Amino acid sequence: MNLTKKALSQALKESMNHLPFEKITINDVTQEAGVSRNTFYYHFSDINELLAWTFDNEIVKGLENYEDLNTWNDGLLSVLNYTEENRKFCLNTFHSFNRDRLEFFLYDITYQMLISIMNQSYTENILSQDLKEQIADFYGRAIVAQVIHWLTTRLEEPKDQVIARIERVTRGMIELIVHNQP
Repeated sequence: MNLTKKALSQALKESMNHLPFEKITINDVTQEAGVSRNTFYYHFSDINELLAWTFDNEIVKGLENYEDLNTWNDGLLSVLNYTEENRKFCLNTFHSFNRDRLEFFLYDITYQMLISIMNQSYTENILSQDLKEQIADFYGRAIVAQVIHWLTTRLEEPKDQVIARIERVTRGMIELIVHNQP
């Protein structure tokens, strides 16, 4: 079953190399993958679900190893590497009606990583769960804004500079919040 999903995912990515996402049909994907429409519908309800599955399986599944204070920037680098390696696919998604899906996807990744980092680094006595969630929400959105800016400039800025800026601001501000809370 996963082989078929991967084939459909790869077919979608291939189609997005030369067609805008909104113009891609299920027929385009199934022809590229060499499967029937029924096979597509057995696995996915529509193209949007296939797109979500692709991001989830190609990025999220590999990020569990980067959920602590010392490795989260490696996780962010992994996301940026994926974006760079799949440039047309990601930029096509970004410039499509599915931009909000990409933004939510990036937000969910960063939010979960930040929560995990803070849970490992700070007990409830030091940083309440409510405050952790507020910090993760704020900085999750800020990190997404940085990645979106990187996408809008067509990945011109070197990845290490993007990551260094995000790490410098995020790490420093979380520490400041911890030390200055009432």
